[in-house]
Amino acid sequence: MKISATIMIKFCDESEAASVLKAVEPDNSPLPPGLRIETRQEGSTISFEIICERGPESLLSTVDDLLAAIQLAEKTICRRIAKV
Repeated sequence: MKISATIMIKFCDESEAASVLKAVEPDNSPLPPGLRIETRQEGSTISFEIICERGPESLLSTVDDLLAAIQLAEKTICRRIAKV
């Protein structure tokens, strides 16, 4: 069974979105067989499409891991900007 989820997140600006995307991309490679994540940035919005053939539990776990990585990257980037 193939299931998918799409996550779209809007950031303050294009630069912040690019920094977050760059920070989380290494976490998305390599992926186990049956799991694929496609990312796209359009301006200040990043979209992640997760395609999973490993069952709903695997999809949910992947979404959870991805959101945690995004949250950590965003906090780190915001702290760095605040110190400048």
